[in-house]
Amino acid sequence: MELAGAASVGDIVAIADGEPVVVAPQVLRTLRNVHQQAEEVSRSTPVYGRTTGVGANRSTTVERDREHGLRLLRSHAVDAGPSVPEREIRAMLGVRLNQLCHPGSGIDPDILEALARMLNEDALPTIRRFGSIGTGDLTALASTALTLIGERPATRPLTRMAPWGADSALPFLSSSALTLGQACLVASQLQQLARAAEVIYAFSFTALGGNPSSWSPEAAAAAGSPSAAAVATRLRAALLPLTTPPRRIQDPFGLRVFSLTHGEVIAAIERLDGQLTSLLQRAQENPLFGVQQVVHHGAFYQAGLGLSLDATNAALAQASTNTFARIRMSHEPSQTGQPAFLAGPPAGASGTMMVEYVAASTIAEIRNAAEPASTGTLSLSRGAEEDAPFTAQSLKQLQRTARAQEVLLSCELVVAIRLLRIEGLIPALRPQMSLAYRAVAHLPDELTDRDLREDLDLAGASLSQLSFESGPAGGPRCR
Repeated sequence: MELAGAASVGDIVAIADGEPVVVAPQVLRTLRNVHQQAEEVSRSTPVYGRTTGVGANRSTTVERDREHGLRLLRSHAVDAGPSVPEREIRAMLGVRLNQLCHPGSGIDPDILEALARMLNEDALPTIRRFGSIGTGDLTALASTALTLIGERPATRPLTRMAPWGADSALPFLSSSALTLGQACLVASQLQQLARAAEVIYAFSFTALGGNPSSWSPEAAAAAGSPSAAAVATRLRAALLPLTTPPRRIQDPFGLRVFSLTHGEVIAAIERLDGQLTSLLQRAQENPLFGVQQVVHHGAFYQAGLGLSLDATNAALAQASTNTFARIRMSHEPSQTGQPAFLAGPPAGASGTMMVEYVAASTIAEIRNAAEPASTGTLSLSRGAEEDAPFTAQSLKQLQRTARAQEVLLSCELVVAIRLLRIEGLIPALRPQMSLAYRAVAHLPDELTDRDLREDLDLAGASLSQLSFESGPAGGPRCR
């Protein structure tokens, strides 16, 4: 993949999964010119981090030598806790490399080529979990810099760079690349889970004999939500005409409001994706260099990203209750006409009772993670950052939600497939749903009480294969 500053969320996911990278030659030529201009400006103008200390030391003039840059890197490479997974580190490196393709940092362009080598050789730094806030992932990037110059070991042999000077130390640190990279990965995961959620709802809807009027064109228009209308359109294409008549005049909320709650999930994920794309494609280093000028600013303050992460969490928390309602409804004989908990013989068997308990535990996790982190701040560095946001915490909470959401959807899938089979509805599925069923047909069909851990694991592994997508004729289909 050739990088020139225009990487998308999908590109960062590809880099995280091993896609090799190269920096566009014209980018390196431009950066060399900007690097020289930054050097000239710094000789006559006070520049934060180059001619001064940082944080509360920003008013202290320092010698512009190589040792100042090394002191910054060494002092800022402090993190703690468990190690960040290598896939997330690769995402961070991809984000930082793409950002640095934009002129403005004044950084030595040799660093971009070294970052590309680090990715292509999969010789990664070790990053620990605690150290980031919402004004920059300083500790993670300082650790990366020390790895590039050989002061910390990489996961594989890596040709070390010469020590960096003040011209590159602070500019390299001035980024939320770890948070952005992790957010790209979780946004991609949530997009896939959202696609799977629609198919799983369609399974539950069919098994429970739902009434399609709740996602009719008239109902979608009344909702006043474009995202809810899009969900309703996909459901109509996949499920109509129904092979069996509805069982109820008006369904419980678990079936009736899916397009509304899920539509808000879709809208939140799309907003997050758009914001991430915008942040990936901007120079946000402080300060920024232009033609014969330097600009000190606060554009790196990730308040907007934190709010988008929190909003996505909130949307998923609201929708999760709707998902749980369908599981509970499937276990209720008055709704299904089947034994409680879809149990097989003998009388009093537990069936999928404990799947409901597992689902409930995911609801607790999702609700806890949905507590907005962006409402909290702290004052750091003797007040130099007097209102630092907790954007990195918002990201960690969304990661927790995504993991729990995957299990919750697995629970609904296991229950919905069992009910479809008990009702004998598999042969009557619409063609689109029959295609989707093939992806989960391997789920065990034994109804006697047994260990259901494997069922949930198999269901979870199937989620990536479930989605509505545009077919040759332009209408949605399942795969």
